Parts: sequence; structure tokens; C-alpha cells
Amino acid sequence: MNDHSQQQLPALEMVRAHAVPLLAAISSLSLLAIAVLLIPQAVKMHRYNRCVDVQISMRQAINPGNRNSPGQLHYLKAVEHCEGR
Repeated sequence: MNDHSQQQLPALEMVRAHAVPLLAAISSLSLLAIAVLLIPQAVKMHRYNRCVDVQISMRQAINPGNRNSPGQLHYLKAVEHCEGR
């Protein structure tokens, strides 16, 4: 199988010759599709994290009991607010 320009390949050889590029293309397209489909969830989680951070800082400013850490209650109330409960 040095030069295929002058001869016709059998069906099995055609499948073998084109299987790897075809599977690589399918793999690349599926990876791209998965990445595109994850964008809305990434945006949602980014907004959720920003909401929690803002709520914690607001609650810490209102009730400055402990300046080192926001405390578990502030965190739980911030999560409750951002989840819409």
C-alpha cells in the first residue's frame, strides 16, 4: 500500500483508512458540544457565587461581631437568600 492513486481499494481498506479521522472528528465535535452546553450552567453558578459573596459581605457589615470570618449563620442565610427560599 505504497501509492493508492492508481488502484482501487477494497471496501475493508477504505473503512480502515477513514475510520480514525472520522472517529477523531466525531470526538472533537462531541467535546465541543459538551463545552457549549456547559456554558449556561457555568454562568448560573458564577452568578450564584457572586450573590453569596455579596450577601455575606452585607450581613457582615450589618452585624460586625467577628471580623475574622463571616460565620456559619451568615453563610447559611446568604445561601438561603440566593436560592430563593
